[in-house]
Amino acid sequence: MYGPIVKTAIVSALSLSAIFSFGIEEKETQATTSKETLSIGISNLPESRNTKQLAKGVTYTDISRGYSSKKDYYTVDVAFLETKEQADSLLKEVNEKGFNAMLHKVKNKHSKYTDVEVKDVGYVVRSGEFEKESNAKEHADQLKSSGYEKAKVTFSEYDGTTKTTGPWKVDVLEIDPEEFEGELTNVLANDSITGRETVSSMAARTQALAGMNGGYFVVGSTDGVPGDPAGISVVNGQLVSEAIGNRTSLLLSDNAAEIAETSTSSQLKTESGETAVIDGINRKPGLIRSCGGVGDIETIEPKHDVTCTDQEEIIEYNSYFGEVTPKGDGFEAVLNSKGEVVETFNQRGHKIPESGIVLSATGGQAEWLKNTVSKGETLTITKSITADGKQIQTPSSLDIIGGAPQLMDEGKIDIPAREEGFAWSKDFYYHFAQYRHPRSFAGIKENGNILLVTVEGRNPEESIGVNFFESAQILQSLGAVKGLNLDGGGSSAMVVGGTLVNKPSDTTGERPVSDGIFLLK
Repeated sequence: MYGPIVKTAIVSALSLSAIFSFGIEEKETQATTSKETLSIGISNLPESRNTKQLAKGVTYTDISRGYSSKKDYYTVDVAFLETKEQADSLLKEVNEKGFNAMLHKVKNKHSKYTDVEVKDVGYVVRSGEFEKESNAKEHADQLKSSGYEKAKVTFSEYDGTTKTTGPWKVDVLEIDPEEFEGELTNVLANDSITGRETVSSMAARTQALAGMNGGYFVVGSTDGVPGDPAGISVVNGQLVSEAIGNRTSLLLSDNAAEIAETSTSSQLKTESGETAVIDGINRKPGLIRSCGGVGDIETIEPKHDVTCTDQEEIIEYNSYFGEVTPKGDGFEAVLNSKGEVVETFNQRGHKIPESGIVLSATGGQAEWLKNTVSKGETLTITKSITADGKQIQTPSSLDIIGGAPQLMDEGKIDIPAREEGFAWSKDFYYHFAQYRHPRSFAGIKENGNILLVTVEGRNPEESIGVNFFESAQILQSLGAVKGLNLDGGGSSAMVVGGTLVNKPSDTTGERPVSDGIFLLK
């Protein structure tokens, strides 16, 4: 963790040692300084950097590294298989149909830096090597017509299990909390849980000096409410979305930062002493994006990009959600700011008071709430947020952005991918964690400086993206001692001085997201 110098700086900046002191140990640690070049890719790659000061205590650095190799090519992945026997069988079949297939063995080369211990992850059957993407697409269509529906075009350097020359485009914001005179904060899209907004729009709306995208979120209505953060979200000290298990998060308060495992719990208590767990906050009942909830049917462990279900829940809604709760069968109790039940309804879908909440229940929990709670009664709602296992205070200065997984701890690369829900299958681990994608991540240096980083991807000519391990390498090269991954892919976007400085990978342009991390003037 941090040494005594950083401890003094953070506690002094916050005056809230009860919040952040959990992450600080009373011991000396060796200083970590930035390297002259990044560590990603093969050695001795060309690299250029341009740094400019945006404000007192804030710098922006644009880094370009590596180059496109003549050996790079487009290809078609026919399928991922877990066993050699399965892969050999498919390889033979594809070759017999005249598609000239090859077998790629996926190794877990960096297993000592993660909790995914397997050395051999699986096998990929591939077909063809093409200079042009259009030719690869034609080949993929032919494979699909022959029954291989999962065939998809990829680029050789997107496979993060192989060595590469890049290239990469990296954008870095560094904030000195002792010097920055503005505000480093979390901003919700449209200042609401529901709906999404681009980073550019949020930056313009708040007149931000700079900023980037934040945590994971629900995209489609089949997985919940679009725009709902998939994980913990605290805005101005108020819990607006519950945690996913004990995933790693970014905590901000008075411009200082901490990275820690966070968890949440919420409970209601009646006047007669009966209690019940509140399963979630500001989300659609029964749908838990990335799992890790209370009593989820499929699993209570984090499972990234999977939607778990629970047909018996109590969900709390506050004004951050919007005007009304989601409609449906169940029971609702409307509470004022004092916790008094002012209205009850035998259906869901009612107005949320500006200074109160609505408890919305389904299944057996709806019956319990209906039979236990009555109009005029005062309920006690108790919420708890823990960081690295210790309960923390929630002053109005506190923001928490959900992320995962952790990338660094105590100056070392340490990626608990399985624990945080990114290795629930070998296929998912390969394609999400080991593959090179556009990424966004954050780090903290030993002197307390905060790093916000985006890496472009899915663009062979300019930037191929990075995997989890390479993300950690970048943070380590920049001098970070702690780090975590944030939402990436098409969500990765950074705005500096009102200008989008990276190229988001979605073909439709910049993706609307659920929240962002911004430096306000």
